[in-house]
Amino acid sequence: MEQIKVIKKTEPVTFTVRADRSLLAFYEKLAGTTGRSRNELFGLALDYAKDKFEVEERTKTAGGEA
Repeated sequence: MEQIKVIKKTEPVTFTVRADRSLLAFYEKLAGTTGRSRNELFGLALDYAKDKFEVEERTKTAGGEA
């Protein structure tokens, strides 16, 4: 049987995020319902959201930034 080698692609890091208390309450409830940790859910949400952002270029006005 051929072995499958799993290579860790990234190194987990710790960082602080400021969020509305209601958002924390939502993930607390979701964690309890799903049996997943808040940390895992936050990671899943951030990974999902990274491809959903669209960045629009800002145009400069005569008085400064738009």
